[in-house]
Amino acid sequence: MKKIKEIWKLLGQSIYTGERLKANLVALTSVSIFTAILGVVLLVFDLVRQEYLMMIPSALTFIGGVGCGIYAGILKKREIAILFPIGFCAVMFTLYAFTGMANGTAIIWSLLLPMGLCYFVSVKHGILLSVYYTILYIVLFDTPLKDVLNISQYYEESFIVRFPILFASVSIFTAIAMIQYHRMVLRDLDYTKRLNEEVDRQTAVARDRADKLELMNEEVVNMLAMTIDAKDRYTNGHSFRVSIYSEALARHLKWDEEEIKALKREALLHDIGKIGIPDEVLNKPVRLTDSEFDIIKSHAKIGGDILARSSSMSEAAKVAQFHHERYDGKGYPTGCRGRSIPLHARIVSIADAYDAMSSDRIYRKGLDKQTIRSELLRGIGTQFDPDLLLSFLELFDEGKLEELVK
Repeated sequence: MKKIKEIWKLLGQSIYTGERLKANLVALTSVSIFTAILGVVLLVFDLVRQEYLMMIPSALTFIGGVGCGIYAGILKKREIAILFPIGFCAVMFTLYAFTGMANGTAIIWSLLLPMGLCYFVSVKHGILLSVYYTILYIVLFDTPLKDVLNISQYYEESFIVRFPILFASVSIFTAIAMIQYHRMVLRDLDYTKRLNEEVDRQTAVARDRADKLELMNEEVVNMLAMTIDAKDRYTNGHSFRVSIYSEALARHLKWDEEEIKALKREALLHDIGKIGIPDEVLNKPVRLTDSEFDIIKSHAKIGGDILARSSSMSEAAKVAQFHHERYDGKGYPTGCRGRSIPLHARIVSIADAYDAMSSDRIYRKGLDKQTIRSELLRGIGTQFDPDLLLSFLELFDEGKLEELVK
């Protein structure tokens, strides 16, 4: 008895979840459509032959098919959908058994029901219906009710004796097989669940490590930017402001977050090449000689070479190398022009020039807004990408750039 309770509890666990549930709903819908069509065909057949009593199960066939199809195929409510085939089978074959329809042969089809119901509906419901049929046939064929209803007028005596035994045997074999099938599916579902949980756990661990690595990378980039700005005492905070202005323009252009994040990191490192410039040249308080200015200009190539050694910094290397190129080709270090200059470098070039003009230096105060705007406009199409500059000026005119560094 304990074993039976355990099995019954096991059968109470649904195997229809996820993709299996979707597939089962499709199968139920397909069977329902076929059943509804079959009901219509049988109704026509019964009407033509004037077998009016047979029209009752034919109508039930159509109603059961339509009801199950609506709830399985349209409403996706499996628990309600399966009530239609269960109810249909119970009523249909009870009617067949008591009335001896089709000359007593109609109930033979009930031999197919245990397997079909166990597979499409549920093992639990299939077993329950099989038990009901077994009891029905025993009561009908092996009790005094047989004589009261004069059952022998529909069924042969050998059939009356053997069919309940045959049906019970088929139902038992089907139940054993389907219980094993149910157990196997539950084991597969449990294994899949545990596998997915482990995948989720490992994914969470990997994501956490990636987040920590990204945070560490950001901290390293920020420290490098602070190191660069600390080396050049005339441009304290310059790298961070250029990064902020570059981000603002990218957002104004509606870039996606990943590209904006990359641009911010690249802008922070655009002057990394200044690490290789002697302090006496970098921090010279008076006008530089031509040779000293050439040394200063070399920071672009130095920065590109430093960052190019890291595969993850290849785009940052381009920004470091090309942010002093001009749109007309008169910049340095390579003299490339127009859209051959990397897009991120063209943005950083504008942000770099704006910060150079707007921030205070030891040898001068920051320029006024009108002068800055005039200088930026003077560089449109010559020093700067015209489309990017016009977008940048929109931010400038709205006063958004000043708000970013308050």
